[in-house]
Amino acid sequence: MRANNASHGCHVGTTGAHQQSTPLTMSSLNSKLQLALLNRKKGRNLLEKGFTLVELMIVIVIVGILSAVALPNFLSQTSKAKATEAKSQISAMIKNASADYQQLGIVTPETDCSGIGGPAAYKEEGGVNVGGEQLFDYTCGITGEALTVTATANANDPSIEGGLVVFNANLKTGKVGMNNDQSSLMFGGKLANPA
Repeated sequence: MRANNASHGCHVGTTGAHQQSTPLTMSSLNSKLQLALLNRKKGRNLLEKGFTLVELMIVIVIVGILSAVALPNFLSQTSKAKATEAKSQISAMIKNASADYQQLGIVTPETDCSGIGGPAAYKEEGGVNVGGEQLFDYTCGITGEALTVTATANANDPSIEGGLVVFNANLKTGKVGMNNDQSSLMFGGKLANPA
């Protein structure tokens, strides 16, 4: 190519570089290239609309990991929620025993806790519970001013059967607390869960 007499491109001379005034006519070639690019983009978009197998596998792995972590926590929370029945029932019995102690100076609960408002007191003729099926059986014991109420999960719910919730109350001082050493782990205590 010649620098000064070029028919296309830049003209280089002593006065500097400047664009030639004659434009290139490539309209038909230009439109064909644009059409080819558009068709190529359309085909690529059709392929890119779905998820790849790798993306789906990653999602499945993440859901699996979350399930493995969350499910045991969920199951332990349901056991603790079931223990709420025992804790609220024991709380009511201890309040009744405290009231009796304050009025009479002595409390003599039966071993089934019926004397202080335990669920055994709600039974009708024939031994049927008025309040429905109970998940726990209750026993009471008193030594001086110390009242111990134990709730043992019965066979009405096999998932917690044999579990213990034990509360101790000092009727003179009014101090009440769950005995963690004698209560089952599934209910917030330290004792091993029943097999």
